[in-house]
Amino acid sequence: MSTEEYVINATRKGIAAFGCAAFIATTAACGTAGDLSAGARLQRALDRLGEQKAVTVSVGFDGSEQRIWSALKGSDGFTRADARMLAGLDVSLSVSAARPLKDLKDGKDVKDDKAKGASVALRVSFGRGEDLMEMRSLSDGKTYLRVDVQQFLSLADDLGSAQSKDGMKGFRTFLDAADDLPSSYRSVKDALGGKWISVDPAAFKEFSRSMAAAGPAGSPLPDTPELDAGTQERITKALRRALERNAKITDAGTKDGADIVKVTVPAGKTADALADALEPLADKLPDGVSPSDLKDVPDKDVTVDVAVKDGTLSAISLDLDQFDSGDEIHGALPLTVGFAPDAAPVAAPAGATPLDPQDVMGAMMQLMMGGMDE
Repeated sequence: MSTEEYVINATRKGIAAFGCAAFIATTAACGTAGDLSAGARLQRALDRLGEQKAVTVSVGFDGSEQRIWSALKGSDGFTRADARMLAGLDVSLSVSAARPLKDLKDGKDVKDDKAKGASVALRVSFGRGEDLMEMRSLSDGKTYLRVDVQQFLSLADDLGSAQSKDGMKGFRTFLDAADDLPSSYRSVKDALGGKWISVDPAAFKEFSRSMAAAGPAGSPLPDTPELDAGTQERITKALRRALERNAKITDAGTKDGADIVKVTVPAGKTADALADALEPLADKLPDGVSPSDLKDVPDKDVTVDVAVKDGTLSAISLDLDQFDSGDEIHGALPLTVGFAPDAAPVAAPAGATPLDPQDVMGAMMQLMMGGMDE
């Protein structure tokens, strides 16, 4: 396994573990509380979070480069550079709306009144000064994006194999040639230069359809299989019931001024209950997904620590070693999810350049023709 494949795989597992932990923490409050006050405190904290109009959620490893290296060294393809990158990893998701976030659960309501929908911002940083990437999607349908291409290339140099670095040479040549594009392609040059651009998702979607229709035999865009809303709701309810019946909530004292509530879920027992509940939906699940697969979940407890500060959910912490079924993680590797209520509303960045899909195609064609001339 190459270094970049390992990092992608490790990051994917971390994100999956975060999603699992967040769902456990936010749905287990009605479970079997070993300490009733702990369960009630957790439920109140979740309710108060939903009453906010803006929240920022941040994800990162709670440990230094050395701690991450100690936990993962010896794993196939993992290097010191990988540990340094993961130690600096900071991902944040901000959500804001004109009304409490708990009132945005009904997707139909948001669709009918966009002005009352949520605005979302995603930011990714690796502790190298400027953010690697930031995206903002506003409730009015406008989307803004900024990518630090040079930082991306620097990360590729640090983490990539010799083969991938050779591939990046072509991309660097592409960037160098982009500097010579006419001023009419300003939006493309701004995008490659790490400046803010605005994107109309509908225009790009229509452009993609037009390009696909112009392809061989007017080939259509491939359909992405999706679960219907009813099936999604039944799956969510089944998972919620399995957690509520099996989760145990206990008081774990205080830390850094916050009350710690420990949520423990027997993974094997919970997975078996979920598998039984999903069996009637087996024919509606995507190909290759079967409820019986859940029967293979190891019979061990998964524990999530939830911090409640000033009556509001402030952090979720879990040890990724709990999710390691092999021998990839050696010792504790904590991942922390922080919650900042009353965050600033997500707003449009100043000076963003509109990116036209026709400009993208024109610039690519011109660069390709320039390469052919050379």
